[in-house]
Amino acid sequence: MSKNFFEIKDVTFAIGGKNKVNDVNISIKNEGDTICILGPSGIGKTTMLRTIAGLEKINKGEIILKDKVISSNKIHIEPEKRNIALSFQENSLFPHYSVDKNIHLGIKKNSSTDKNINSKEIIKILNIEDILSKYPHQISAGEAQRASLARSLISQPDLLLLDEPLSNVDQSFKEDIQVALKQLLNKNKITTIVVTHDSYEAFYLGSKCALVLDNEVKQFDDPYNVYHFPNSVEVVNFLNRGILLPAKVTGGNSLENDDLGIIKGKFIKHYPTGSNVKLLLQPEDLEHDDDSNLKLEVVDRKFRGTNFIYTLKTPSNRLIPVAVHSHHWEQHEVNEKFGIKRPIELEHIVCF
Repeated sequence: MSKNFFEIKDVTFAIGGKNKVNDVNISIKNEGDTICILGPSGIGKTTMLRTIAGLEKINKGEIILKDKVISSNKIHIEPEKRNIALSFQENSLFPHYSVDKNIHLGIKKNSSTDKNINSKEIIKILNIEDILSKYPHQISAGEAQRASLARSLISQPDLLLLDEPLSNVDQSFKEDIQVALKQLLNKNKITTIVVTHDSYEAFYLGSKCALVLDNEVKQFDDPYNVYHFPNSVEVVNFLNRGILLPAKVTGGNSLENDDLGIIKGKFIKHYPTGSNVKLLLQPEDLEHDDDSNLKLEVVDRKFRGTNFIYTLKTPSNRLIPVAVHSHHWEQHEVNEKFGIKRPIELEHIVCF
């Protein structure tokens, strides 16, 4: 018996005979957990969902749900027998049914389930009460996406698959939907896989994230580790939350960069003294200090609500991002000098 509620073992996902994601191993330990598949467009994330749902077959590995193999090179359970709901990114509503009828299509099929999902609550949370009597051609793309999501939730599946579920939702409304959706999934213990290209969405919704790059899962871990302890340069570049600086290891807990000087902290991986490495430096790693003797030129400033992200240019013309709380008493303008607190001490040192 599997120790996991859902598991993908050594599966290569393909469509039209062309491999998209190779040798995948990811799992969901407990019923009701949510994981996210994160990666750029066209990398094979939707192919993975279609295959899990039974719309594509596999020639290698196994997909297991509730201790039952639903896909392998010898077994293929038909989609309608999997009790898996797939909500596509594009409009998948039936055009000749009203929104209300579209949403309630799946209720009877699973009336014997032990889940107690309130359709009125879902409709209210997704803010689609006013469009129930309308038809798909009469509503916006965002409304259609939310209606499709409601239909998937109401069907009370063993596994819910969401393909970019909020891509067409207005930004001003998206965060509220994310919060409500997460609460709804947790409350009803709906096991869910969310596909997204948005790392913020993945980090919020998922207890774990599978980052898909270059036809493989590069890292499968909890969001904190994916962000703070990326396991490859490819993950760093995709997340785009920092830069890689050349440095030389000077001891068991220190290294040196020509522009910033000595940097101390705990190495995540051991490197011999004298090793040349690339140091990952993220915006929150450096602290601002107006009285510091290490001053760099401001070349850009981005307002992010709770903070500013300053881009600083070093003497060797490298650009370094530094986050400063937006309530800081003095804002620095482009071309001004910006002080970096010394000595530089990091909670952890990630190098490649």
